[in-house]
Amino acid sequence: MQVIKRGFNAVARAAITPPAFLLLVLLTSCQQRESRTDPQSLIEAADNGRFAAVNEQLKTLREDPNSKQLVLLAEGIVLLRSGNAGAALSPLAKVDQEGPLRHTVMRFAGEALNQCGRLGEAAAILSVLVQEQPEQPEGRRWLAASWYDLGAFDAAIEHLDVLTRLQPDDYRPHHLLAIMYSDFEQHNEAINHLDQALKLSTSSAPVSDMKLLLAENLASERQYERALRLALECPETENQLAIRAECLLATGNIGAAAEAIRLARDRGDKSVSLCLIESALLEQQGQADAALQLLQDGLQYAPASAELYYRKGLIEKQLGDDAASALTLKQWEHYRDLSAQLTQLNLKAIEEPWNAEVREQLADVCQQLEKPQLAEMWRQAAAAAAKGGQIKTQP
Repeated sequence: MQVIKRGFNAVARAAITPPAFLLLVLLTSCQQRESRTDPQSLIEAADNGRFAAVNEQLKTLREDPNSKQLVLLAEGIVLLRSGNAGAALSPLAKVDQEGPLRHTVMRFAGEALNQCGRLGEAAAILSVLVQEQPEQPEGRRWLAASWYDLGAFDAAIEHLDVLTRLQPDDYRPHHLLAIMYSDFEQHNEAINHLDQALKLSTSSAPVSDMKLLLAENLASERQYERALRLALECPETENQLAIRAECLLATGNIGAAAEAIRLARDRGDKSVSLCLIESALLEQQGQADAALQLLQDGLQYAPASAELYYRKGLIEKQLGDDAASALTLKQWEHYRDLSAQLTQLNLKAIEEPWNAEVREQLADVCQQLEKPQLAEMWRQAAAAAAKGGQIKTQP
């Protein structure tokens, strides 16, 4: 099992509604003013990016000392929604977290911390929020995002499962669960969630992305005909062409498979998946020497691919070069063992969300597997876990 981070910031935003007692407290504090501001409307306007309306209200509110906390909160939300999460933390940190705005500021501060990569701190503050407000969906959504980025996938899945019950008409938790299950090669789980996500999808949903991911998982389960139908409904990309080629080859349409491979190569696709598909095509056509050369070329771009070494070793054996085959399969065993180590460390990271050392080990293994981006992700997760663990253990 090899986890490939696909990114979790597909987490969508939605306005939140402060609890009724909060509105009552804030409205009471403004009763002596001629023009009263509805805190809920102000928060929703800031959260939804209606900055002109927010700024107009803030001009008046800044003159009222009783509205200082609400002003800081609104300013923080505006900065966050303007794409400046780092700057948003300053006003949000000044809001009294033991006052009536406690849960609202925790929700937005947790999101801002996540966006700044301070994942451990985000998980710590959002965990408290979810404990105190278990029915609050947005805090739980960002907590799931933080756990995912920390590599604590079981915790992320737990919160996403709750979100599917809290918001049964929302496609997003199902989409994100599908991404995670797909990364862990739990294809049937991914298929089920993608089917549900597509049923619930809206006009703004990434329908093509979901269909292509569904096609990929269906192909992994050898459901090639349905996978091909879905792939053909998506825009032509390198990934779409590779899935098309795989399905066409598996269903015996050799000519169409070869054409899809050619189109993918014209786009510059040098992926392991396409190399494996094309080598299988060449073998079927009786061109074992060409398949061997293709795999050798593929290893120039993916020198730590266990799959390429394995296929290459088998073809060398088929061609009668036993010595070369034995050497290649030895290399396959090395990278296979590294991949197995990666899997075990992933499982340990899931069980121990604050273990920074495990995440450093994951970074080292990813570096050996020629996955620098994944290695950097785990290094960032290690730093965040160390920080979050310190917060968690403070009295």
